[in-house]
Amino acid sequence: MTEKILITGAEGTVGAAAGKYLTEEGFEVVGVGLEECDETCYTRIHSLDLTESSSKDKLADLLEDVDAVFHLAWNLSRENFDTESSWEGNMKMFENALEASKEAGVDVFINGSSIHAGTGDISAYTKDSSLEETPQPYRKSIDPETSFDLRKQKPSKLLDPRAENPDSPYGESKIETEHKTREAVQQDEIETGVSIRIGGVNSEDQETQEGEPYYSTLYLSHKDLGRTVKHIVEKGEDMNGYYQIYGVSDNKGRVFDIENPFIGEH
Repeated sequence: MTEKILITGAEGTVGAAAGKYLTEEGFEVVGVGLEECDETCYTRIHSLDLTESSSKDKLADLLEDVDAVFHLAWNLSRENFDTESSWEGNMKMFENALEASKEAGVDVFINGSSIHAGTGDISAYTKDSSLEETPQPYRKSIDPETSFDLRKQKPSKLLDPRAENPDSPYGESKIETEHKTREAVQQDEIETGVSIRIGGVNSEDQETQEGEPYYSTLYLSHKDLGRTVKHIVEKGEDMNGYYQIYGVSDNKGRVFDIENPFIGEH
């Protein structure tokens, strides 16, 4: 039986990368977005404004025979790690997607969270990219000029994906989505909930980005993103409960614990 997943925020970089990988793996992938989507990444595409109250019922109709939802819809121009403010529309989209998933009886709900929910002490990942203000041993591991690698030399210090340490209002909002996903599972409204604290995903799938000197340590490849979602969808029904993981590739200098109960480490 073909697995079917619905992805919100389908026009975004993460949605397109996950959608393309999953369709190539034989999944039926439904994309829901507000703007134009890449049709090669999805089996079907629907246009829906998730900030509208009526969108919950419309989305629930689309979810009738869906196995899993991957919620990514987020207006990054209004709220991201460097805007220093939050936007209520983003939480409205999340709540509508979660409520529609409950109503439709979707078994697996995947919440697209962010590394910024846990990098409050890592100034290198802020808009100022301040390595000097980043504490040790993280500074040494992130610094491309050193040979120190936290994942190999002090793995006990890797950032725990369950720890709440936001670096911005955006990070605080993502923690709120994590709480709401966990609560839905605890109240038996969703069987399996997974919050992925997503790292750096870019349309070119490159480990480096101009103007972001430490990007390579938080990079998440399209392959690692796709196979993480794939295994969550395939194993989610048998692993009832709530899980919180970092979505980051096994990069040199990585400071995130990426142990994954669904697939192990990347």
